[in-house]
Amino acid sequence: MADIDYSQNAILVVEHTEVYRGILKKILTDIGANDIRVTSTGKEAIASCQENQYDIVFCDFDLGRGKTGLQVLEELRFCELIKSSCVFVMITATVDKNIVLSCLEHKPNIFITKPFTHNDLKSRLDKVFQQQNHLRKIVAAMDNQEFKAALFYCEQELKAGTRYETWCLKTRCELLFKLKAYEACIKACREILATKAHTWAHLFLGKALCATKQHDLALEVFKLLYSQGPVSIDGIEAFDEAAHIHQEKGENDVAQRLLQQATDISDLSVPRLRELADLCEENDDVSAATKVYRKVAKHAEYSMHSGPDNNLDFARSLSESAARAEYVESKILVAEALTALNKVNKSYKDRGTKVRSTLLASQAFSSIDEDEKANQLLAKALDGYQELDGVEKNLDVKVELVRTYVVTGNQAKANNLISEINTSDGFNSKLAARIDRISEEPVSQSGKSEVVKINSKGIKYYNAKEFKKAIVYFSKALKRFPKHIGIRLNLAQAIIAQLTLQGPEPGLIQQCIDDLAHLSHLTTVHGQYHRLTELSEKIQGFKSQCALTD
Repeated sequence: MADIDYSQNAILVVEHTEVYRGILKKILTDIGANDIRVTSTGKEAIASCQENQYDIVFCDFDLGRGKTGLQVLEELRFCELIKSSCVFVMITATVDKNIVLSCLEHKPNIFITKPFTHNDLKSRLDKVFQQQNHLRKIVAAMDNQEFKAALFYCEQELKAGTRYETWCLKTRCELLFKLKAYEACIKACREILATKAHTWAHLFLGKALCATKQHDLALEVFKLLYSQGPVSIDGIEAFDEAAHIHQEKGENDVAQRLLQQATDISDLSVPRLRELADLCEENDDVSAATKVYRKVAKHAEYSMHSGPDNNLDFARSLSESAARAEYVESKILVAEALTALNKVNKSYKDRGTKVRSTLLASQAFSSIDEDEKANQLLAKALDGYQELDGVEKNLDVKVELVRTYVVTGNQAKANNLISEINTSDGFNSKLAARIDRISEEPVSQSGKSEVVKINSKGIKYYNAKEFKKAIVYFSKALKRFPKHIGIRLNLAQAIIAQLTLQGPEPGLIQQCIDDLAHLSHLTTVHGQYHRLTELSEKIQGFKSQCALTD
């Protein structure tokens, strides 16, 4: 292999420790590099790349307090501060599998572990640059977003019998997908897989099948990828892609399970964590959502994903968990929520964020029945809310105010504000669910419409004496509206009808008892109290029959 000339390359070294900064500079000088710049933090690295165009970036994963090397790579790529032709070398002293896989997901050109020798680094760098130089027409076209030209050069290389055949085949599939030539991409992937089972070919095949609405076939391909052990980097992405399909099918529980599996393998991706947290909330898995939001708040802090919403969402989830927890645990959760909100207050000074933070603090105290403190904070938040201008009174602030009205017992005020929100542009199902999840009756227009459909379909199953289907349907509906009294009573009635038909079954009896336990707060003046009492007596009768049988 001919020596590569590095004398004309602009090189950035991002290294926390002085010793390794010196080692890297010495190695780079020895191989002929002249233009070498050094930074010690991720923040400095981003700033340097904003001002300069580099050919090589050497970056350690551990950069001390602040951005990690992974967060530097993610931001440089996302903000297009480095070209495709820039060689990014990720350096790490860790052998932690989670960190390694998380780094590899972002596809650095070289991943090398400390300690390494002069020859190790030079050999790997030479191989990458030899390939880059040979394929420079393709890489340059991709840098310029000229995907048709890049595809043409790719085809030329393959016809010439290039020694970089695998890279060219993979890049051709990528370019066909980018150009939305999905049928051609499917054909190319299948031809490749007929000779060798490349994981990247499976991934592009699945994505192209999904793009052409062949969802079931795509799921089969993705499952083949993520079911093989050990899971590859492409297999991790297959979890994500499969989860999206299941979401479109309305199978959010399956989507949550898949994203959780991906996160268990590689848990440093903030976008994936956020998506998982949203799914957990949609599935009313508040405990799981809280755990995921905790990771979001931690991993997003110094990244390009930093912002007040990370800790605000975390605090909200902690408060919802506290409302369902035992007394001691609820106190611990609320303390953690208040800590998260204090972080927001220290870092973000805009008025809208301060109002949202105060409203969430009110919700936190309400979740542990400290009503006086909750109302004081609500009053303080309302003072701040009145000072906001029209733009600052955005949907996020208004939704948080509605939630606070609901948990502090101000239902009439909540209803007044929700009637205004219902007609607002941007009021989506996610924001509606955020309110409806804590309300005994949905207050959003979309929530009200959905409940009507749910009850209509569930009652249709019931009237057709398809009680098992009614039980499954009402159970699924409770994940969307966990506090809805009518749905809970309908579920109990369907269970009792099934028990009447088939006889006592301990599992169903316990499900009904657990379901009705959520309504123990209803008083004698509540419109549904008589129905609750009647159903409770019936299920206790079945429980007694079970005890006699035992």
